[in-house]
Amino acid sequence: MISTPKSVPELLREEIPNAPADKKPVRLLLCGTPKGVNWIVDILQILGFAKIDEWSPPLPSPISGEIMRILTRYFAE
Repeated sequence: MISTPKSVPELLREEIPNAPADKKPVRLLLCGTPKGVNWIVDILQILGFAKIDEWSPPLPSPISGEIMRILTRYFAE
């Protein structure tokens, strides 16, 4: 069965597996053309900000021809 693409609010409400119990998530969202989004992901890896495999796989965007990728980081309140 093919799953229906989820909206951004639905994705953000999903339970995060293996989330640290004592920390809160902060999510960074990249939206745009596949080439542009993947270029930013590559640049952020080169700068040491986030490894490529820390980002979500490309997700469908509500805008035709675009994708989204999400990076989740955690901080202690």
